[in-house]
Amino acid sequence: NNLAPSRPAPKGLTPLPSRRLICLSGADAAKFLQGLISNNVDPNRKSPFYAAFLDARGRVLWDVFIWTYPELIREEWVCYIEVDGAEVEALLKHLKKHKLRSKLQIKLVDEDEMGVYAAWGIGAEELQSSLLIASLEDPRATGFGFRCLYKGSLSKENAMPPIPALDAEQYTLRRYLFGIPEGPSEIPRESALPMETNIDLSSGIDFQKGCYVGQELTIRTKHTGVVRKRVLPVQLYRNGDPVPAEDTAPTFDPSWNDTIESGTDIKQLDEEGGIRKGRAAGKFLGGIGNVGLAVCRLEMMTSMRVSAEGGSWRPGAEFGIQGTENADGEPVRVKAFVPPW
Repeated sequence: NNLAPSRPAPKGLTPLPSRRLICLSGADAAKFLQGLISNNVDPNRKSPFYAAFLDARGRVLWDVFIWTYPELIREEWVCYIEVDGAEVEALLKHLKKHKLRSKLQIKLVDEDEMGVYAAWGIGAEELQSSLLIASLEDPRATGFGFRCLYKGSLSKENAMPPIPALDAEQYTLRRYLFGIPEGPSEIPRESALPMETNIDLSSGIDFQKGCYVGQELTIRTKHTGVVRKRVLPVQLYRNGDPVPAEDTAPTFDPSWNDTIESGTDIKQLDEEGGIRKGRAAGKFLGGIGNVGLAVCRLEMMTSMRVSAEGGSWRPGAEFGIQGTENADGEPVRVKAFVPPW
């Protein structure tokens, strides 16, 4: 929290050193990947896309970007799989386990060879550089920005685009404000469901494609139409502060200095402002300053209705984070927001 940005940057370009790339190539590569991820792998697809690897129970293993672009469309299909750096070895092991006799090559891309970047507040033409490999308008939220692949490391000396260079924490803050989870700390491996982490709303699932690992539960959830929990952006505040309005967005306060542990329960407050006993309304995932992400029960923490029986939400209801009570017994309060997307 001491390193929190002073404000969200309206535009900029930042490297994402926490992301790594795996090159997948060979005659069977497209067919192989088609059976493992939630989105459709068309060998003729010329643009990158978002997807997820699931386990047999339909739980998310890894959220990924699949990088394909015109220069890679050739006789032997090639793609780059972008994944969180902390999980790259686990994904490599997973791919090799499923390879069997498939005709393909799996290779970890050196960090100095190619890098993942994020940009926002600009047009696609401003990303141009002699080192640009490919770019993608991030599908996870309208207006969020672009994702890019550049050769090597950008600098003023080697054709960096004329965009302010920012620290990756600005990208994380922007993700939180837009309500976008990413990586194992916010999409826990073998625990989170794709719908709960908004992968369906992020164009990361093709519900028309054939069989892949984890499809059965995913398609069943789609057809029932009931997703009771989702990751939402949240704002923290204290007793006596103005309660954030229902139809606004989180407001960033860099001076916020309370640290909240990931996975801490969120519960409804009673009339005296204390934590109610009973089922949690959500779990806090992470934050910068006073904004962050939380898995929220929609019918408890928002006015949304996703089932016939409805929920326990009521106007004016407040929620607090368990274990954050001060000397007066007042917990840190939390407000969830439903993004326009």
